[in-house]
Amino acid sequence: MPHTARLTRNRSRRVAHGSIPRGYSTANGELTNQAITSLLGFYGTSEVLSVSEPQFPLDTAGIVERIVKEALKETLARLKNLLTLHAGWNGYDALAPNPDAVLHAENWIGRLFLEVADSGRSWIRPNVIADANGDVVFEWWCGKKKLTVYIGDESAEYVKVWGTDIHSEMSEGDAEAISTCRALWLWLMS
Repeated sequence: MPHTARLTRNRSRRVAHGSIPRGYSTANGELTNQAITSLLGFYGTSEVLSVSEPQFPLDTAGIVERIVKEALKETLARLKNLLTLHAGWNGYDALAPNPDAVLHAENWIGRLFLEVADSGRSWIRPNVIADANGDVVFEWWCGKKKLTVYIGDESAEYVKVWGTDIHSEMSEGDAEAISTCRALWLWLMS
């Protein structure tokens, strides 16, 4: 049976535990613990990760995927809800959200979340909306800074805003590369 994980609430402390079956190296367990510890930083002290006894090698990718899905549960639900919008949803000529753009947005937000977790920065839940072209839009605010990311079926583009002058207090660019995502989050949180 693969290694499984579930998140539960515990007001007193955060715990990550599990064991490695005989016949497997401890390096696998150490790698798993490092990945789990990195991601658990987002949950504060009230979350507990319980890992059941594995019968086979640890499925670190599966554990990380479950943690990300739990942490982004509300954001992922909002993304899925976009698929209920029909053409003209805004009262005008807006296109229905593109299912491929929603899928790309799910993958993109998961990558961003992991990048933020790895950097040790705080996570801010984004506003999730659709635009009139059928794309997904994520928005974050931190003080006077605003970061907007437009996700199409094969693209991700950002707009950074830190004032009202469109020539000197706004910038835009491609947000597909993970290095760009890291830089955008560092800018937003600085």
